[in-house]
This record gives sequence, structure tokens and C-alpha cells, in this order.
Amino acid sequence: MTKKLNIEKIMKELPSFEQHMIEQLQDEEFQKEYLRLNLEEFAKDGDYIIFFKALERVIKARTSVNKFAQEINVNRSNLTNILKGKVQPSFYMVIKILKGLDATIDVKFG
Repeated sequence: MTKKLNIEKIMKELPSFEQHMIEQLQDEEFQKEYLRLNLEEFAKDGDYIIFFKALERVIKARTSVNKFAQEINVNRSNLTNILKGKVQPSFYMVIKILKGLDATIDVKFG
């Protein structure tokens, strides 16, 4: 006699991608590599929405968006709009967010 698989039940028991990312992002080395790869992709394709989603995940893995906004002296609403891709930030703001995460950008030529 064979058992019938209940796919819906199995899917509900599996962690979502977001849950998986939250778990992975507890590791600081993973955070660094994750941001580095997403920044590289952003530099290649210009898709800032995906890059800022990565920033949001790292921020939430470390603290809340509200606390992070206070730490970097930025209006929480503005930061949320940036992270959600509703507003395209200035380069200065990108640097400010990265600096708040203790990250830097390494510029290389050719």
C-alpha cells in the first residue's frame, strides 16, 4: 500500500524563502557575502530594487528598520521607501546606509 503525498501540507511545513534568508543572515560572514554579491549585480544591471531588498534583509537580521534609521540619523519613512524601492536614493544615501552596516565599497578599474 502506498501513501499519498499531501503536497499542500509539505509546502506549509517548509520554511519560506524569507524565513530561510533570515536564518542565513544571522551569520555575519554570510551577510557580507550576500551584500557584496547583490552590490555586484546592482552594478551590472542597475536593478536597485533587488539590491535594496538585500539591504533591508540585512538590516532586519541585525535590528529593526526603525532603530537602524535612528542610528544613521535618517527619517524612518524615507528609509522604508528606499528599501521598498519606492524612492531611488542618492549615492550619498547609499553610502550612508552601507556605512551604517559597517560596509564599504571597493572601486576597481579595468
